[in-house]
Amino acid sequence: MSKKYKCVILAARKHGLAALAKLIELNSSYEVIVIFTHRLNPLSYDPARKIRSDFEDFVNLANSNNIPLYTIDYKNEQSKLKDFCMSNDFDFLISISWRYLISPSVFKKACIGSINIHRGDLPKYAGIEPIRRALENNEEKIVISSHHISENFDQGEIICKTNHPTNYDHTKSLESNVERLKEEITQYFPQLTIKSLELLLKH
Repeated sequence: MSKKYKCVILAARKHGLAALAKLIELNSSYEVIVIFTHRLNPLSYDPARKIRSDFEDFVNLANSNNIPLYTIDYKNEQSKLKDFCMSNDFDFLISISWRYLISPSVFKKACIGSINIHRGDLPKYAGIEPIRRALENNEEKIVISSHHISENFDQGEIICKTNHPTNYDHTKSLESNVERLKEEITQYFPQLTIKSLELLLKH
């Protein structure tokens, strides 16, 4: 019987949900032992901090697969993640659309590696709003990057990348093009996640 690699998932948005669903589907190879997600919208664009539109999808996926799920919406709640990781052994930590910087004591606990999937070309478009910035620079492709988690946002060693044509629609606003591309690139997050894990397993 082949080894099942234990995964800690830190994910939000459709990108994170798609990758999470793929990992659960591949349960002969990977075992998702816990899911951490965000329940509330970030203060930066929602001062009322309403419940995220994707939150119930995460809850339903976790419940239907008997996977414990925890929410972190404030910096002082990050102890939930640290307490879990310090108390459990796991092979991979996977971060997708995660809001907070991850402590080295957490990401270094992964026996094989900790990865983040970023919807921008690293290191060129590290940080926030990578799709918007790429379009403002007239890029012809949106690059999605997988990298090792490090002590700073989006600065770890690159594992692999993939890309998607922008096909900029000049009859629509910049915001409309950004939102369209966010939807279109969701399909790449599951495959880039699995490819990244497979590459780490080869080293």
